[in-house]
Amino acid sequence: MMFRHAPFVRPTLLVAAMAVSVMLAGCAVDDPNRADESVQEANTEKAIAAIESYHSEWEALDFDRVTQWHAPDFEYVFFDQIVPGEAFPAVLSDKWMTGVTRYRIDESDYRPVVISSDAVWVTLNVADNTQYADGSAAETSGVMSYLLVRSSEEWKVRRVHHSGPPPADLYEGES
Repeated sequence: MMFRHAPFVRPTLLVAAMAVSVMLAGCAVDDPNRADESVQEANTEKAIAAIESYHSEWEALDFDRVTQWHAPDFEYVFFDQIVPGEAFPAVLSDKWMTGVTRYRIDESDYRPVVISSDAVWVTLNVADNTQYADGSAAETSGVMSYLLVRSSEEWKVRRVHHSGPPPADLYEGES
């Protein structure tokens, strides 16, 4: 006696096989949120490393290299002043860093926010110490925020916002 399959058996087996294949394929794919988190973490680490390298150039008093970290549309927000990128080198050489023989900046408490795959906002606490040729010194502390943008594979500083008690001899605005 020959056993005959009902006409619905073949399509049912096909659907079941496809369902099992989809389930197995789903197990093999990483969670997209996990991938996004790893990209965000990598971008955060690179942005923080860029800030630390940027600060190293400040500490080396190499202001040509400081400005190489800047994006083309760089701005430095110093309390209620906005220093555009094209004016920044003159502000450094003619005002802020005149007579500086040693500069040290300590960072802590990084608070990054990934805005996109090409932009990270990082806020951090800073304390700096400046030594001058005449033997005087200045110490400040406060908060700085950086907007970093990726250009090709390099992270550039688009905007710095500096706030805290201003050193009286460097600040000409009203607060």
